[in-house]
Amino acid sequence: MTLAAVYAHNSLAELRSTITEHTDVFNRDNNMGLVKQCLTSLIKKNIQRLTKTFLTLSLADMANRVQLSGPKEAEQYVLHMIEDGEIFATINQKDGMVRFHDNPEKYNSPNMLLEVDKEMQLCIQLDAKLREMDREIAVNPQFVQKSSGTHEDDLPGTSTSAGKIQVY
Repeated sequence: MTLAAVYAHNSLAELRSTITEHTDVFNRDNNMGLVKQCLTSLIKKNIQRLTKTFLTLSLADMANRVQLSGPKEAEQYVLHMIEDGEIFATINQKDGMVRFHDNPEKYNSPNMLLEVDKEMQLCIQLDAKLREMDREIAVNPQFVQKSSGTHEDDLPGTSTSAGKIQVY
């Protein structure tokens, strides 16, 4: 099963098992950094899912539900997510409880509208760049050759000269 398929199951234990099983491959391909980002992303995603179900939750219960080592690890993730604006919550240190809040932003201020417009412009630019890259790849002779499943040696009456295919 691929890393992406395991990630989609939202099971941290399953993802960790897959990472352990394929560590050599991830290291050989220099992808272990990306794999660790996937692991962190799944933890955060599972914590965000809890914010949609619970108003208040103990750190111990959160650690159990998200499959973390304990309340301290859960607290660290929650603190970082609060700092990064990924969730809105408060932690009561005394009783180890997390209270989730709704996003306080109302999205009706001029500054917020400018921010949304700026993000939309960035998305439009990224879309244009991706379309251009896609077009460049689609006309790349190596890509066309590999995606068609043929090689110049496989084609009768063809030879290559200076990287160009000539048909006789």
